[in-house]
This record gives sequence, C-alpha cells and structure tokens, in this order.
Amino acid sequence: MKKLLIIIFLITTSAASWAQSSNPLRLEIPAPTGSDPFNYVAAGKYGICIFFPTVNETGKDSISWSFMMTDDQLKEKWHKLVPLHKDVTYLKSVSTKDAVYLLFHDTKQSDDGNIIVFMIIPRLQVITEHRGSIPDKAEVVDFEITDNIAYIGYNSRKGQPGIIGFSLVTGEKQKYDITTEKDALLLDISVDTARHDIFATYKVQYSSTRNHIYVNQYNSPGTLVKTFDFTEQVEKKNFNSAQYIPRNEGNGILAGTYGFNVTNTRRQYDYYDNYYNRYYYNYYSPYYSRQSDYDANEDKTPVSDGYFTAAVNNGTAGKIKYSNFSGFNNAYKYITDPNALRVKSRPLKKKEASTESEPTVTDIENDKTLNLRLITHEILVNNGQFIIASEAYSPEYHTNTQMSYDYYGRAFPSSYQVFDGFRYSHAFVAGFDSSGNMVWNNGMEMRDIITKYLNRKLNCLFENDEIILYYNANNKIAFKTIKGSTIVENTTYTTLAPKRTNDQPYDEYLGTIEHWYDDYFIATGYQTIRNNYLESNKRNVFYISKMAFR
Repeated sequence: MKKLLIIIFLITTSAASWAQSSNPLRLEIPAPTGSDPFNYVAAGKYGICIFFPTVNETGKDSISWSFMMTDDQLKEKWHKLVPLHKDVTYLKSVSTKDAVYLLFHDTKQSDDGNIIVFMIIPRLQVITEHRGSIPDKAEVVDFEITDNIAYIGYNSRKGQPGIIGFSLVTGEKQKYDITTEKDALLLDISVDTARHDIFATYKVQYSSTRNHIYVNQYNSPGTLVKTFDFTEQVEKKNFNSAQYIPRNEGNGILAGTYGFNVTNTRRQYDYYDNYYNRYYYNYYSPYYSRQSDYDANEDKTPVSDGYFTAAVNNGTAGKIKYSNFSGFNNAYKYITDPNALRVKSRPLKKKEASTESEPTVTDIENDKTLNLRLITHEILVNNGQFIIASEAYSPEYHTNTQMSYDYYGRAFPSSYQVFDGFRYSHAFVAGFDSSGNMVWNNGMEMRDIITKYLNRKLNCLFENDEIILYYNANNKIAFKTIKGSTIVENTTYTTLAPKRTNDQPYDEYLGTIEHWYDDYFIATGYQTIRNNYLESNKRNVFYISKMAFR
C-alpha cells in the first residue's frame, strides 16, 4: 500500500474563492484505466478513510480489502487488511463525530450473515466487524446508524420489503415489517434520533398508472405505531423518489420527485421487473455505471417532471403538493435535452401554474411533461427550510454511416448510432417551508460534462442566508452563489492544481467535491494525465486534493 501512495505537497495558490491554501495537498494512487476500485469517507480532523479490494487472495473465494486511515495532511497513519468474500460489495457510509460506519453486502448468501457493518474509530485505530442478514437475493435500499444500532432497509424480488436492525454492541436483532401489499417498494428509511423512532417510506404500485405512497412509524422495539397515508395523490403521477424527514414529535415532511405516467397498456405489469430491476438505483449508491452498448430504446429510467412535498402536523398526514419544473425560474434556460425542450408550447397561466391542481390531458401533453432523467440527492435542512436538489442528464449518441452491398454489388448506405455517454445539463434546487410550500427555486448550469459513469456531483455550502452550489468536473471546480431565487454570483470556475506543473489531465470521470472540516474540502476522482517531460509520460490515477474555501 505504501508503495502505491504518493503524497504531493503543492506550492501553487489560486487567487479565486476556491484556493489550494498556502500549502495545498494532493494524493495520487495509481488506478487501471477505466476502473473505479477506490472508496473514501471523510472523518473530519481525524483524516480520511480510504478502502478498496486488493489482488491478494486469502483463501477460497476470498480476497483482502485494504483499509487505510490518513491524517488531515493526507499522510498514512495506519492501515489494515481484512479478508472478505469475493462477492462482497461496498454500499454506503455513515459518519458521526467519533466513528465511521461502512456497509457491505455479500450478494452470495453466507452462513454467518450477508450484511457486514464495519465500525472504524480513527483516534483509537480500531476497526470492528458486525454481521446481520437480509433475505437471499434482496437488495439494500438504505442504511442508517443511531446509538450504535444499524438499520438496513431492503427490497426483495420474491417477498416483501423490510428493515432489519442490530446492535453493534450487544448483537441484539430486530425486524420491521413494511406491508403485506403486493408490488410494494421501500424507498427510504430515516431515524428520529431524539425519540428513537424509525420511519419507512414506501410506495405500492397498483398498476402501471396507479401508485400510492405511505410512511410507517415504528418504535425502537419494532412495533408499528402509525401509518401516514397522504391525500391528493393524483393518478398517473408516479413517485420516483421520496424521503421522510422527522422534525419533532408528530411532525415531519415528505418530499421527492414525481413524473407523469400516461402509459395505457393491457399487458401484465410486473412492477419489480419493469421498475426496480431495470432502472431503480438507491440514495446510498456513490455512483452507478452503464455499459458502452447502452441502448436508449431499452432504457426505462424513470423520468421526472417536478418535486412533491407533504407535511405531517400533529400526527396527521397532509395533502401532497406538486411543484412542476416548468414553472421554475429560468427552467428552459438550464434544460438542454431536446426532448424536454420540445414540449415547451406556451407560457403557463397563473391558474395552470398552481402546484396543487390536478393536471388535465392538455397539461400532460404540453409543457408539464419535461421527462427529465434525474440524479436525486438527500434532502438538506437549513434555517428551517428543506432543500431539495437533483441533477439532470440525458444519453447522447453519434451516428456512423457505412456502405453495404447487395447481391448484385450495388452500394447503399446504412447508419447506426453509437452511445457516447451521458451529458449532464443542469441542477434544480428548491427550498420548502415546514408546511411543504415552495419558498424559492433556482438552478445551476452543468456544462461540458459527458461520461459513461453517473454520480452525484453537486453540493451545497450554506453561508448565512446565501447558498453556494458547487461541483467538480473536467479538472475544474464550478461554483455559483444564490440567495433564494436570486443569483448573487454567476457560475465561475477554478482549476485543480496539478501534481507537477507540466501535468495535463485529458480524461476524467467520477469527479466529486465535498466539505471535509472547517474551511477545507476534498476534491476526488479518476484522471488520465499526460506529461511529456517524464520518461513515463502517461499515468492513470485516483486523486484526492485538499482545498480551502476563502
């Protein structure tokens, strides 16, 4: 591991708001071209936990995972090798003040549990392993930790969704049943840390055009306390994502994305195959990828047209309110997908723009069905407002033409499309009050990003009453400052400082940037770098750059 790590102290400084500070840092780890083996979790001033599968075999069907902890200067403090089954997959992390929790899933049922939670305590240089079980072939939806109890929600192709909980101290286990309804899908779990209540957000798909959303509330022993059934659920509006945020006793807010479903089909509708297996991906996923033979005609990715919200007040579920993207400020300025732009027909009248009215057929066929593919984010809370963000993308192709010949030697052209990747276009950000009313909305352009890997890029930094939207792509940090619906500063860019002055990154993917601690941030990703001044003039790396925001 030590041979792989190169600690780089940079001496250049950026004069922009984003700076590499007076003594910036960059860490590089060699990575095979087109691979993505490295995972990391920021642990505040304790440093960064980096972990990945190695090539070392430790027995039959077992390989070693390397877990390394750096300090805040990206220097290695300690590392450990842990043998795991070859089919184990990393899913999600949860960080607290003193510990980092990592969730792994063994996709092949094992006798001692197919769910693995590692608890890492950086200051003690301790890593412990804890196991639980979900049904065979079930897929994990979400992962939460509170009071050293792990909660894992899952969906099952052959059975009903559910949640398991187990103590990382005593090993005591608890199961939470969701519903007996057929074609139910768990979307999210959340925990009220003050009252130790668990909430499960799920939907039931009654047909291809009818679905219904619910939230179950459980106490810590696993007893179902209440089911919230929200009103004003309009037929043909599909809930594509949803989260419930508990606020205090008997109060909370449900929010997510929705799209119109105008499918009229008489065929048998298999919800799990046609929805879950084809295109559903979870909040926890750091990224998900598509193969180069991607075919848009076979893509059943859910398309969205806006955000929805609903409040729970004094234990009573309210009505769902719909906020269509077509009514957002500068919506069509940000959207670049031709299919979405094609539906713009005329400005909305005030009555039509209401977020609470049921759409007519004309609404659905015209400017309300934007059909945006979205990467959704977890809901943020700031100054009593609930901030919802998502990033829009669309598949992109180029056409190749070649000559073919018939039996008589006559030439005729034939054309076919080649998938180039997914193009990010923009992000929609909106703030809602505790009643679920939209207070403001805004957006950010995401330019010149085309990739075969999709991952969340956008992040938010809250500075008093302003919000800085920022992301990392194409070796640059883009940032834009807004204040509600007002744009304070348009999008500007600052380039990531290289390891060497003559380094020239020419390919990158899975770029991210997130807050680390105090004024410091970490930008990460994979890059192919060329430097003609070196004997080995090309290298592929996973990098971590420490940056400061001034």
